[in-house]
Amino acid sequence: MKVLKNIACFLGVGVCASSLSPAEAIQYKGASVYKATENNVTTVYLDGTAGSRVAVDLGQVSRTISRVAGACGQITISKPKGNNSFTDLKVDGTAIDYSALPTQTLPACKNGTLAEARSANFKTAHGQVVIVGKSPGASVSITVPAEATRNIAINNCGFGVLKASTGSTLPTSFKVNGTSYTLSSVVDAGHGPVCRRGASGTYSAYTPTNWSSP
Repeated sequence: MKVLKNIACFLGVGVCASSLSPAEAIQYKGASVYKATENNVTTVYLDGTAGSRVAVDLGQVSRTISRVAGACGQITISKPKGNNSFTDLKVDGTAIDYSALPTQTLPACKNGTLAEARSANFKTAHGQVVIVGKSPGASVSITVPAEATRNIAINNCGFGVLKASTGSTLPTSFKVNGTSYTLSSVVDAGHGPVCRRGASGTYSAYTPTNWSSP
């Protein structure tokens, strides 16, 4: 696809507007999937039809979340999607071996004490992991990989943006509409395109000045 640059550049950014209709896609040197790393953050760009969505299978993605310990200092962690064995589970930075945890019932918490004492972490018959011994009301950091699928919206300039969610990073490999990609092998555009809505309501795509037509 030929990219025309016929509107003034954004100063200091090195990107110029492309004269494109909203339905056209933005590719980099013919690549429909490409990346750009700016400020140490890698973003993947996907071309497509404006207003459509692109399915991206991210596989197993690690994400760190914060949970508040209960009144008895307990944290209950449900099975992450696609990771029934809690592979690579960490709580406050400490690895938890799911296979080594004993299976026990989860006692009720009454007046700050479990109805039945639990001196060590355990798992329930339903597969949940229960962490004990935390300070009631304290924030607890939990990291565990889970299967993730994202439906990326294609904007009015014909491209979508895939970024890592808060507390996670982009996976080393992923699938776009069933096609596999390795992040390290995806072509690097240096800088990504920008979509801007003009006063007339039309959209313009701004591409880096160092881009060249495929």
